[in-house]
Amino acid sequence: MDSVTAEALCKWKDYRYQPTDLPFVSAVHSLLGKEELIEARLSGTRPSDWVICKRGTSTPANFVYAGVFADADPYETGNFVWSEEPLPANLDESRVARHAGVRAAYTYSIDTFHEKEVWDLQATLDAYMESVKGFNLRRAPRRKWQDGSSWHLRYYFRTPMFLTCESRAGHPPAPSGLHEWVIAEHKRNKNYRANPVRPEVCGLENGHMRKIADCTPNVLEYGDVINLIFTLVYVEDRDGWGPVPFVSHVIRVQHANRVAFRLTSDLVAAERPADEGALVIGSLVDGGYPGWHIVLW
Repeated sequence: MDSVTAEALCKWKDYRYQPTDLPFVSAVHSLLGKEELIEARLSGTRPSDWVICKRGTSTPANFVYAGVFADADPYETGNFVWSEEPLPANLDESRVARHAGVRAAYTYSIDTFHEKEVWDLQATLDAYMESVKGFNLRRAPRRKWQDGSSWHLRYYFRTPMFLTCESRAGHPPAPSGLHEWVIAEHKRNKNYRANPVRPEVCGLENGHMRKIADCTPNVLEYGDVINLIFTLVYVEDRDGWGPVPFVSHVIRVQHANRVAFRLTSDLVAAERPADEGALVIGSLVDGGYPGWHIVLW
């Protein structure tokens, strides 16, 4: 990796947008030492969901990580396409979800050809979870999707677009601020509800945080250095278990070094598995989303 990009990654992996943020690398590495910064706690609403919290608390850990942006599905709609609407450009038919469910998601990927660290972090987290008392009592296998046993050209942060609707108060009103397709499906399908928090795509411009639409260029490009802000839940189901990230922000912190990263990747990413690691999640239905909001100037 070129030195310009490497220095930026080193800086932004350790950055905190809020005093309560936890750099993902430090948090995961702490599991290998004597002073752990995080711990898994069983969800208060679903016995199959384990939330990664700040140690000694029930507060979900807000992680900060940095990587080289590779690609993404449409920011507002992910891989979801409403009814008979035409497919957005660059969205393959095989990955399209036309109904609420585990397949529909917002997905952002980082390039791991030059830096494979995130695969080691994933393997460390998975090993920790296997040691957590009460987790995976059925001894189900780990989902093969991004299990850390091998690395690929890209690592995908895949955030659920819909959550199972198990609220005792019944089906809630549609969240505000989401795309009309997502709101329409939320109203149509009573078994799922829309995740109220869609990843906010932003950029740093002259020291200020702005929505990506107000930046130049107004889209993320291959090679950009980005921060991802997310919480993490481990989910068990009948077939296995695995992590589900809830990304709240994707922030471009440095434009791509075009000497090192051409505008179009020379590498062809490995085809994603059909289920993309989809796991049913609903632990946040009766409570709030374990995230936070940053101020855009």
